[in-house]
Amino acid sequence: MTLDQLHTFQTVATTHSFRRAAELLSLTQPAVSKQIQALETELEQRLFERGRSAQLTLAGTALLKHVDQLRRIVTVAKEEISDLRDLRQGKLSIGAAHSVAAYELPRLIEAYRAAYPKINLVIESAWSVDITRRVLSHALDLGLLILVSPKLEGFPQLSFVPLATTDLAFVVAANNPLANRKRLTWDDLKEAPWILNHDGCVYRSYIERRLEERGQSIKVEVEVLGLELHKKLAELGLGVSLLPQRFVSEEIRRGSLKALHVIGEKLQAYSCLVFRSDKYLHGAMKAFLKLLEESFRPTSTALSRILDQNSAFRR
Repeated sequence: MTLDQLHTFQTVATTHSFRRAAELLSLTQPAVSKQIQALETELEQRLFERGRSAQLTLAGTALLKHVDQLRRIVTVAKEEISDLRDLRQGKLSIGAAHSVAAYELPRLIEAYRAAYPKINLVIESAWSVDITRRVLSHALDLGLLILVSPKLEGFPQLSFVPLATTDLAFVVAANNPLANRKRLTWDDLKEAPWILNHDGCVYRSYIERRLEERGQSIKVEVEVLGLELHKKLAELGLGVSLLPQRFVSEEIRRGSLKALHVIGEKLQAYSCLVFRSDKYLHGAMKAFLKLLEESFRPTSTALSRILDQNSAFRR
């Protein structure tokens, strides 16, 4: 039983087609059939019922339950052996929230590539919740998130490590009627037009949740992606926006934007690292964690503890 055979078996099982599996694996259909037949011979069981589509037998269903685990075990073994080569090769897959990818990740990648030029980096940008799910499914080694709390609930298999916090501000144009109000409640905001990211953004989800708690629905004036464009549209008077305070401090000082005081709201955004608690921290990951520790001192004490538990990496 080989990894190639198991991968081929899994592909046939998910596509229900020998032909489609051959296309996805860049193999001939006879080659796919040969690998499946070799597995069936070794296990002395038919794995598929052949017909218009390939349907798993009971034996095939039993094997499929273990394929992911078997492949992960071999992957971890390869990663451990690769570590012995002192990071002369390897792969690191990182998911980053859109704002992290735009403003924080480039300098981190530059520093990492300078130190470990032979590590293959795979970078994905998406909403924080989507990145979290990708880490959970083993599709990514780790994620860099922006959250409105130190962790996301409902993911007990994951470790969330806060790296930094930043204050958030509700802002409007200086000529907006809300700008003259010293104190606001969510009731005051129920009719306000909003400038928000698309569905999936944690800021948007938070605002929608707070309004829904009061039986109110959100009025989205503009959906946009990108902090700079958010700020410009807010300055033009198109609605209320929620942005990092440091990102709009100059505009507030200049008077083109006004920060709103919403009673009971002092929001912070958390920059967080996320990875599977049960994941083997291979050398390429530990090198990146060390870089994060150095970049986010002194707030990264949790990262220091994680690295101390893997002290063999420290030189």
